This record gives sequence, C-alpha cells and structure tokens, in this order.
Amino acid sequence: MKVPVIILAGAESDIQRIYNRLTDHRDGAGDDFMDQLGSVMRQIEAFPESAPLRMLGFRRALVPGYVYGVYYQIEPRGIMMHLIADLRQDPAWLQRTLRERLE
Repeated sequence: MKVPVIILAGAESDIQRIYNRLTDHRDGAGDDFMDQLGSVMRQIEAFPESAPLRMLGFRRALVPGYVYGVYYQIEPRGIMMHLIADLRQDPAWLQRTLRERLE
C-alpha cells in the first residue's frame, strides 16, 4: 500500500535551492535532479521502511548520482520529508538542522 509523501516547507525550500544551484551550473541539471528525486519519492512511497534509520530517528534515502540525501520520518498521516541535504555537510550541522525542523 502506498503511503503519501508530504514535503514539508523546509524540504521544499531545500529542493528549490538545489534545483537553482544545479541549473545555474548546467542547463538541464536541475531537471535531471528532479527526475532522480521523483524516483526516490516513488520508492519511499511504495516502501517507506526501505531506507535505513539514521540520526534522531530519521530515515535517509540517497538520491542516485548526486551527493544529496532525503531525511524523512514515517507518521500515521504519511511520510514527512523534512530535509534534502548535501551529505558532505558536517554531521553536527545535519543533526542541528533536523532538530530545528522538528520544532
């Protein structure tokens, strides 16, 4: 059974920022990223527990071909997508950002 993916405001902002950065770098790169992100979202929707648990009880799915990961939690109302981040970031920054987005 598919579970709806709900993209929260912070994650929506992350997606827009990443899209803009990639498009500024190369025409079409943002669209390529969005295609891969869509595949990840479909995977999460169909198999919510397929990504491993990481920090603070968030699951992290990797975006194939990119340095980005999707952090989400499974709740009764759906899959809450909290953060899309460059995984080369300092883990302390990732943890702090996830905590802030839970508030």
